[in-house]
Amino acid sequence: MTLELTRAECVRRGYRRLVLLLLPAVVCVLLAIAGAWLWAVLLFCTVLTSITVGTLVPRCALFGPLVKRQPPGSRQPLLTIDDGPHPEHTPAILDILDRHGLKAIFFLIGDRAEQHPELVREIVRRGHEVANHTQTHPATTFWTLRPHAMWNEIALCQETLTRLLPEHAPRYFRPPAGHHNPFCVPTARALGLTTLMWTARGFDGTLRHTDYIIGRIQRKLTDDGIVLIHEGTPVCVEVTEKVAAMLAARAAQA
Repeated sequence: MTLELTRAECVRRGYRRLVLLLLPAVVCVLLAIAGAWLWAVLLFCTVLTSITVGTLVPRCALFGPLVKRQPPGSRQPLLTIDDGPHPEHTPAILDILDRHGLKAIFFLIGDRAEQHPELVREIVRRGHEVANHTQTHPATTFWTLRPHAMWNEIALCQETLTRLLPEHAPRYFRPPAGHHNPFCVPTARALGLTTLMWTARGFDGTLRHTDYIIGRIQRKLTDDGIVLIHEGTPVCVEVTEKVAAMLAARAAQA
């Protein structure tokens, strides 16, 4: 099946899901017309709560399968780094990882990758993996995207990274802020991508107190865990240094 046919089928299925999601609203109206207000309110609240939790809770797999841990038997947490590449931070982070002998998965934004293709290639040259983090990273609106816009965000990033790295096409996808609506995971799967989430994060994308960030990550660390940190923040280099040192020390003790 060509990519265009895959796109058409994926979008078509997405709109079918949208219709199914709207059916409870029709039932609520019919119940209200029939005078069954209590049942209408209960149905509305149940559906709204389910959709909200499924969308805004990153580790909720209501709308499709997510990888939330490494395979059983893993001996070292996996480090993942979101929101690159960044002209200042990416080189510094790569040097830190080299110094501690660590490898990571970099979830890259397509637009930024196009602006800094040499950094994308350098990430792979140093033995790390690149992954899909959407083309424009619409963090505040991603959960509202309808099927065609969802396809564009994920597919364009996949096209961008594959064009820059023909022999290292991304295998993984991660939605911005971890928010995923009913069209997100099916779209990623249609493009051959596995949606990879995390088990340990310190909210370094918004917080600035590095000791607090590191403490949160450390409390969640497990051998099969997945660590999330970010580029593009005022504390990202310091956070990376401390997380890398922590992971390296853990590996040395294993």
